[in-house]
Amino acid sequence: MAVSLYVVLVLATTALGASIAPSETQVVEKSSCGRVWVTVHSPEKRYLGQTLIDVLELNWDFRECSTIPRQIGLFANRPLSWNNAIAIFAIGSPDGHIITNVSLGEGTLPAGWDTGAGPRGPICLWPWVGAGDNNIEAFNCLKIQPTWMEDNADKINKLRIGELALAGSHNAGAWRFDTELSSLARDNFILCQDRSIWAQLVHGIRYLDFRIGYYDFYDKEEDRYWLNHNLVRVRPLVPLLREIRAFLDITNELVFLDAHHFPIGFYNPDGTPIREVHQGLLRIIQRELGPHIAPANRFATGAGSRGPTVQSLIDANQRLHFSYVDNIIVNENNWLWPNLPHLWARTNNPTELFLYLDQAISASPQPTARSPMHSAMAQTTPSVLDILLLRGSLRINADGVNRRVTARLTSLWRPNANIVSTDFFLGNDVIDVSIAISVERAEQL
Repeated sequence: MAVSLYVVLVLATTALGASIAPSETQVVEKSSCGRVWVTVHSPEKRYLGQTLIDVLELNWDFRECSTIPRQIGLFANRPLSWNNAIAIFAIGSPDGHIITNVSLGEGTLPAGWDTGAGPRGPICLWPWVGAGDNNIEAFNCLKIQPTWMEDNADKINKLRIGELALAGSHNAGAWRFDTELSSLARDNFILCQDRSIWAQLVHGIRYLDFRIGYYDFYDKEEDRYWLNHNLVRVRPLVPLLREIRAFLDITNELVFLDAHHFPIGFYNPDGTPIREVHQGLLRIIQRELGPHIAPANRFATGAGSRGPTVQSLIDANQRLHFSYVDNIIVNENNWLWPNLPHLWARTNNPTELFLYLDQAISASPQPTARSPMHSAMAQTTPSVLDILLLRGSLRINADGVNRRVTARLTSLWRPNANIVSTDFFLGNDVIDVSIAISVERAEQL
């Protein structure tokens, strides 16, 4: 059934079900076969003359099941009866998705996690999905997973860090402008995420891809370092490091921070590193995150290895893995982890992206890699002409690949994937699938 515009506007402007934490015994996902899940549509959608953002999608996969449910619905609470559905849609294929006309609304984090520590465990936001025939046979919710590593510690702590499956955010700091030039919240070709660093971690992201620029016209050294998207300044670095520190202070989770690219200010015209700029950054990293940093000279296990166990980092209470793309600087600072391989197709064509990643992930990890980890960069890259001619946007590009990333990680990439980094991560189910794979791998040891 269609959703009325009234319902759309009410849901978009209220904190529906304002996300009450589940009790210890509450089940947030259930299905005897197959899965359903909720994602957030990254592009804007026009509906009855209105422009909707953060529209909810309902997804299903029953390809391995003997029967397929006839219908799927959106709910404001755990689905108990079709009478409580906000919207119901027919299912006509073993797997697929429906883009609803209902917006998520304000991205408030539930159960106190907006401002600090809340309860452990997966916690539902308001949107739920249910599927079935006369009865609801499968359900799930859009959720945060702030303590998923601790929740599964009895299993995954015996894994080495290169054996984990982790959800990552590409260009993690490019989520909203904070410059004197712009206060835009949405942008076609610069912004890659919809949530703050804090919110990314609370949702369950554990790998943060940082691109750092240096601007010497600021008076204070710490003000000179910014998170960029290529040559564009987006947000100051230090406040975002403090969000990471706050998360590490109140959880027992591991975080993998990757200084992946230095697009401006870090190198001389001949390509040699400007050491004082790099050292200034490292001083700031040590000052803001030092107590949590797992130094490579203590925990590294040699080229071609899968790194230390999760348990060893937990025992030492040094749970931040900081990798650095410039191996000249790494060789001069033995606490840094070396360049983490980035499996990057550098194409604006989704078909080429998946052909590349299918091969690259299956061939990983490389036996001679200095880093124990590798990151599949699961997003397309706009060409110069795309940007100049305003062809598409990063949101549209992400929408064209995110569902396929979920499907690939569930199947073809499942044996070898380590980190899967995406744009607009709420448009896929990589967090939940990665958690399931990590637990699965631990159970196979």
